[in-house]
Amino acid sequence: MPYPKHIEQKLEFDQIKILLHKKCISEMGQQYIEKIRFVNRFDVLEKLLIQVKEFKTILIEDTPFPADHYYNIESYLNKAVVEGTFLTEEEFHQLRLLLQTFGNICKYFEQRNDRYTQLASLFGSIQFNQSLSKHIEKILDEKGLMRTNASPELAKISSAINEKEKDVRRRLNSIYEKANKDGWLADSGITVRDGRLVLPVLAEHKRKISGLVHDESSTGQTVYIEPTDVFETNNIIREYQIAYKREREKILIELTNKTRPDLPILSLYLQRMGLIDFIRAKALLAIDLDAQMPILHKQAQAKWVDAYHPLLKLNHQKVGLSVVTLSAQLTKEKRILVISGPNAGGKSVCLKTIGLLQYMLQCGFLVPCKSHSEIGIFSDMLVDIGDEQSIENDLSTYSSHLLHMKYFTEFADAKTLFLIDEFGTGTDPQFGGPLAESILNRLNQKNAFGVVTTHYSNLKNFAANAHGLENACMLFDNSKMQPLYVLEIGKPGSSYAFEIAQKTGLSTQIIDYAKLKVGDKQKRVDDLLIELEKEKAHVHELKKRFTEKEEKSKQLIDDYTKLKTELDTNRKKLLTEARQEALAIITEANSRIENTIREIREKKADTETIRKVRSEIKVEVENIKHKNKTEAPKPQPVPFNVANIGPIEVGAHVQIVGQTNIGEIVELTKNKALIAFGDLRSWVDMTKLQTVQAPKKEEKRKGTKGVDLNSKLQHFQTELNIIGTRGEDAMRQVQEFIDDAYLLGFKEVRIVHGQGYGILRKLVKEFLQRSPFVESFKHEHIEMGGDGVSLVTLKT
Repeated sequence: MPYPKHIEQKLEFDQIKILLHKKCISEMGQQYIEKIRFVNRFDVLEKLLIQVKEFKTILIEDTPFPADHYYNIESYLNKAVVEGTFLTEEEFHQLRLLLQTFGNICKYFEQRNDRYTQLASLFGSIQFNQSLSKHIEKILDEKGLMRTNASPELAKISSAINEKEKDVRRRLNSIYEKANKDGWLADSGITVRDGRLVLPVLAEHKRKISGLVHDESSTGQTVYIEPTDVFETNNIIREYQIAYKREREKILIELTNKTRPDLPILSLYLQRMGLIDFIRAKALLAIDLDAQMPILHKQAQAKWVDAYHPLLKLNHQKVGLSVVTLSAQLTKEKRILVISGPNAGGKSVCLKTIGLLQYMLQCGFLVPCKSHSEIGIFSDMLVDIGDEQSIENDLSTYSSHLLHMKYFTEFADAKTLFLIDEFGTGTDPQFGGPLAESILNRLNQKNAFGVVTTHYSNLKNFAANAHGLENACMLFDNSKMQPLYVLEIGKPGSSYAFEIAQKTGLSTQIIDYAKLKVGDKQKRVDDLLIELEKEKAHVHELKKRFTEKEEKSKQLIDDYTKLKTELDTNRKKLLTEARQEALAIITEANSRIENTIREIREKKADTETIRKVRSEIKVEVENIKHKNKTEAPKPQPVPFNVANIGPIEVGAHVQIVGQTNIGEIVELTKNKALIAFGDLRSWVDMTKLQTVQAPKKEEKRKGTKGVDLNSKLQHFQTELNIIGTRGEDAMRQVQEFIDDAYLLGFKEVRIVHGQGYGILRKLVKEFLQRSPFVESFKHEHIEMGGDGVSLVTLKT
């Protein structure tokens, strides 16, 4: 249990609550602020923090959350509990709007169940009842007024009232026109008094119109008369209005009766809407503070990274100032931090920052620090901050501190975090210092965690030598003689009492005399601390320069790596372009092969001619296979004036750099040329071309004969299945199959024609007997298909 009872005021958590109160949009949400409690259960705290973190994500990244009509209808629900009571139209209207919002919230989380698991779980288990909203909508219109047809009886009464009012108005208009013509009336027209239609008659003419006076103007110059002619009808209207009111109340009672069974679920809806408003308010505050959810640990520990006091940040923002962050940690080995340093140097702010953030976190708030901060859970927080002098209880400042220390030493344990500001002050330092050291020693023996601020040298020495404690100091600018408000862990700090006194303009004689009274030993300690500060600053400057040089070296390495990567990328790009050009040539060559095969078939060339063509193709295939196995040389762009024997123009003969084929330019654009390599044409970047001598006819003929059957070789199957194919189509497929197999150099192929009625088998046999490419053929072995498969041997 946190100590003392008013710990929230000590840590200024009450100010955080005030900020949170302003963020709520409903009374229900504000009521949850009063229920905030210090949580020391890991599972509960983790759930609370994740809820706020998820809602912060909604506010920053997602579509707007339903935030209208958060009415506090708790009093309405309490009234509806009593039999015979009824809710008014306005109360039912607010209930309907609240139900509408609740339904929208349920739908919102239903659509995002996987993303906001903790928030969705608050509503996922609740069954939303739409029937009540429908009941209300039948009775009330969108403005919250009762519909005239809310019941048949109400509709009947409403219609009767309208008819009678029309009759009254018609007769009044007739009386009004005559009286107005006679000058008896005031400027205003027909009006209403006491719920009845009346005429505004000038006081001096009131005897001229027979009727009942209902009212007069403030000046007495106008009286409002209900003419006798409409008096009876108005009475009837009045009776109808009373009946209308009775029927209206009857309808509201019936609607309230229908609502009564749902009061428990409505209370749950109200509770959940208050809770989600409360969570939303914490998320809004987290955004204002740039607060995060740190890494949470079950065991007691703390590692704050770039943390800052939330109230200090908000105050600084108002005047355009930034806040100095602090980083500190409490571990099992270094559980207690003893902070020393100059007055007004920020010691107390550091202590309060650590205390407030820990308290906020364990109350379910995100906290202003880096998200990789690692914070554990403490079972208790014990705080001794500020002056608690009490005349009423006859307590001095020091006595009140000692009472706190008594409680600390009795109840602190290994899961306790204690905070003590200005430890040991309030009495004679000669006795206060040792007593403070003894108390600190006892707290250390109990393995408690804590943060202490002090000016006492004996506490600094104790922290330097005792296991479990660590010194820390607030940095001070020796040159400007002003505090830096920066916490540094690992060494004690000087109070800079004489230096600050000198800066304030205090007499030098007074300061010198005080130095003599301090004694040489204490003065040497302070001098050493100051010298250490200077050395530390010097080392920090050297480290800063080293870091800058290291970053510069890293940048140079990064630039080199980037340049190398770009060069590798360009090389790969050039190789890719070369392969693409080669692929274009291969594609054209394949087309030419197909045309050659087609011509052979159409002209029925003799065997010797086919064998010759096939031999040439085979040689080209082997050459291209060999080229594919060798990495193409890296092409280099060639300027127009390198190795060119003439200008690059239409009709010039050129070579692609790194290739041997010679082509002729047939068309030019700004940067590219269309090159004819025999029957093949290709667009090439002019930077990759160089003009050459026209080739001799023999060379030109050979240069245009590139062939590549890689694709056909890769895709050719040595078995043809024609089962189910019609005779003519089957024979066409067989002819193409045998022609391709022979040209590609295959020795043996299989034709699957099936047995059936033997028609395809007969046609295949006749074709194979006629084919000049077939050496022999026979049926397969019985286990391989028998006479349903022909095994064909081709000539070589």
